[in-house]
Amino acid sequence: MGLTREGYRIAVAGADDGPSRASGASGASGASGASGADEVYEHCGLERPVARLAELAGESPDGFAVVLDSANGIMDAPLAALGIPVLRADPPLLTDGRVTARSLAALGRSRPEALTALPPDGWTLAGREEAITAAEAASGPVERELAEQGLLLAGGGGGGGAEPLVALTFDDGPHPVHTPQVLDVLARYGAPAAFFCIGLHALAHPGVVRRIAAEGHTLGNHSWSHAYLPDLGPIGLRAQLGFTADALAHACGGTRPSRWLRPPYGGRSPELLTAVAGSGLTTALWDVDAKDWSRPGPGVVAERVLSGVGPGSVVLMHDGGGDRSQTVAALPEVITGLRRRGYRIVGLDELLAARPVRAVRPAASL
Repeated sequence: MGLTREGYRIAVAGADDGPSRASGASGASGASGASGADEVYEHCGLERPVARLAELAGESPDGFAVVLDSANGIMDAPLAALGIPVLRADPPLLTDGRVTARSLAALGRSRPEALTALPPDGWTLAGREEAITAAEAASGPVERELAEQGLLLAGGGGGGGAEPLVALTFDDGPHPVHTPQVLDVLARYGAPAAFFCIGLHALAHPGVVRRIAAEGHTLGNHSWSHAYLPDLGPIGLRAQLGFTADALAHACGGTRPSRWLRPPYGGRSPELLTAVAGSGLTTALWDVDAKDWSRPGPGVVAERVLSGVGPGSVVLMHDGGGDRSQTVAALPEVITGLRRRGYRIVGLDELLAARPVRAVRPAASL
């Protein structure tokens, strides 16, 4: 997937050579091996490119698959829901920062055996769990060092001193329906939150981003396309974070509004954490996961949060990436339940400020 600031591109390969492979991506053309011109979908949500891929699948009765790479973590779920096979291209097949729709489609035609077929009920990085777990474990010393410097907030551990403080965070928006509903509940109860936005979604829904900022909530960077950031070198990382920062800034009138980054999937490595800190961003992880993406029911979502929190907790929920109506329904009980238990809901900046930190060297630019 090659990145641009405009949106999605689809390239098709193999129409005359057997089963068709399509790449649904945001990116520029340039690689050979895909037939025809890219189809361009700019400044829009996922619905239009996904609908087009479904149409292409219907026109290819002899076989069709969509080729993505690990920097595209937003299209696999909606495609799987439609029964469209998804193939993943991993870093050894790619050139950092230069992956395009046409190059992915060409890989699907020329080297299908090198791609990973995602299970229908799986996730973007299925099959890589062992390596991902190892990278996160190796990150422990760097995490502790950055937390001491105030450049990483993981939640829990009694943070926030004697006063029980909790931060609510929402990932994968902005969504045109569910994010305003979440904001309505937060406004009703006077609760602050942080929203970690996907850049492509912010590009499609700038008005929702403006409302988040106008109502005093924290805006955070969640990458351009829900990428697994440890896969990226400097070029790809700058694009993922820089394009998102620009989209958030544009929506809010031209200023860069956020110091916060949440890596998609919580994916991290020592090298990534060091690069992010060097750019001046603070990494926000979490210690309480509502797992609301599994849609277990509003009562279960609320109970997971209330049973898991402690002083200094950072709670992970979602306002985008799917049907989040259960999250909206659970949120009043989450807020009132926390307050009944004596917790004060605060923003990430206040939670971080309540923790002792030591001085750090000046940050460099990403």
